[in-house]
Amino acid sequence: MTKFKKYLWAVLALVVALGAGGFYAINKQAIGIPAFYVWKALSGQSHGGATAEINGIKLYYETYGEGPPVLVLHGGTGFIESMHYQISDLAKDHLVIAPDSRGHGRSTDGEGPLHYAQMADDMLALMDHLKIEKADIVGWSDGGIIALDLAIRHPDRVGHIAVSGTNFDTSGLAEMPDLTSDPEGESVAAQRDFYKRLAPDPAHWPVFYRKVLAMWASEPHYTVEQLATIKSPVLVMAGEHDSIKREHTDALAKAIPLSQEVIIPGASHFAPVSHHVEVNAAIDVFLKAR
Repeated sequence: MTKFKKYLWAVLALVVALGAGGFYAINKQAIGIPAFYVWKALSGQSHGGATAEINGIKLYYETYGEGPPVLVLHGGTGFIESMHYQISDLAKDHLVIAPDSRGHGRSTDGEGPLHYAQMADDMLALMDHLKIEKADIVGWSDGGIIALDLAIRHPDRVGHIAVSGTNFDTSGLAEMPDLTSDPEGESVAAQRDFYKRLAPDPAHWPVFYRKVLAMWASEPHYTVEQLATIKSPVLVMAGEHDSIKREHTDALAKAIPLSQEVIIPGASHFAPVSHHVEVNAAIDVFLKAR
């Protein structure tokens, strides 16, 4: 494909993205996504997407760039695009592997409830599928919990870990999830609408959403003793006004032997999007300080 044709496709992607309805209307996770699609089309860093049949599901993932492998994991009800700022920055000098977690985005769901350990097993299977022995991990929220689970149960497969807005116990949530929350309510319209555009079965949204809420209400429950076994260097980040309690973030950083803590001033739980410059800078310094 010529550069001119790539440009035309990029412009078309931008027009489609900008006209994609309510999701793109002033939503924290949508900021920059149209530009991300253009970057994928023009940068030469995107290798495209693929599906791996693992653990009874079809796990969708995309890869970008070249270099040391880094697994980039989005949060609950999110999707690959949620991490677009981190993906495009890391792809400059890493092989980025960005999956849609089980049940999320373009990946299919399995039978029964969602569990963090189950999703961590999916990531391990994806690494095996790609023949990657060891990878760094960048995870936001639920993605960070998955990273912690891998570091506890599979320490030899994990390098450096950077997490943002991540709790190790349900007690760390500033507010417990409302299990009666309406899957069609306005508060989750953005996630719902994007899910319905991407998911293999758009009608599965209410089931999927309730599974995520149930997981948030019941997991994780890692102990300080388990966190103390983590061998990986860990960057623990959170927004100054995160939905994870500050004392819980402090306890997470304190419990992990090789950890450092960075609090992003003025940021909420959405720091990887709203304060991506600061978050990306912290990750870059952390991963290069080996």
